[in-house]
Amino acid sequence: MFKYHILALLLGTIIELFVGRLYGVWNPFDAIYNWAKYLDRALLGDELILLEPSKQRHFGVWLLILVLLPAFIVITFFTLLFYEISPVLGILFEAVASYFCFEANHIFYTSREVMCSIYGDDIETARSTVHTFTRVDTDGMDVPKLSKATITKVANEAGDSCISPMIVLFLFGPIGGFIYRSVDIIDGIVGHKEKRYEHFGLYPARVNKILDYIPGRFSGWLAVICARHTFGGFNGKNARYIHLRDKYKAVSAFAGALEVSLKNDTIGDDDKPVEPKDIKVAAALLRNMFIFCQCVLVILLVFF
Repeated sequence: MFKYHILALLLGTIIELFVGRLYGVWNPFDAIYNWAKYLDRALLGDELILLEPSKQRHFGVWLLILVLLPAFIVITFFTLLFYEISPVLGILFEAVASYFCFEANHIFYTSREVMCSIYGDDIETARSTVHTFTRVDTDGMDVPKLSKATITKVANEAGDSCISPMIVLFLFGPIGGFIYRSVDIIDGIVGHKEKRYEHFGLYPARVNKILDYIPGRFSGWLAVICARHTFGGFNGKNARYIHLRDKYKAVSAFAGALEVSLKNDTIGDDDKPVEPKDIKVAAALLRNMFIFCQCVLVILLVFF
């Protein structure tokens, strides 16, 4: 059974690496995102002044339950069903389910397209492109700041949608992977700090922090290892130094590897001017991390 699980996960990463997101094809996480957005409005509404903080926190718990429970039931049912019918069908289902949990291919190629936009388009078009990719306010940003925002997004997603899901999938299979990604989606909607979600998003943010505690730290150290021992023009020694000093998931390792400061200049040092070409280097580090994990899966499949 362990070999079936490793083989399915490996197949899922291969599909992600070479195929990536298929636009126009139904994605379960799009449905989860839309359902969470609907519940945000249905539970919280628009008149926050009418809801006590304790009530808002209570609704935040219900948001988690109403999103995670259906995801857990559906993915558990189909995983058990397909393995009961045939191990081959079970492996294929688990591989596809694992594939949906990743965004490595999308982040890699989209970040490079953003780099080309910063280089080739006018500043307003570049700001719009970076905003679409990062979801941050890019008004008034110059080229170095646009590049930093893009690199920060790549570094965050290297953990949140590439390596951390792989760790969870390895330990808990597609059920764990779907729960992890669903909580991450909920946190992305209501967990950020603004007035509307100050209380409503409290528990989703805490749950996401708990679930990501170990995977997030693993992704940070994996970024350090890949910066030191893979090719791509990274500063491996500085990646280790900055990560030990700042300790923020994969972002601190990325900041050190590229010798820049990230996350609104709170992580890393400004050792050199940030250029759009640094986005390509960050994307290469993300890709190296993903392939490194694939190699580990191959080794486990062969020797265990």
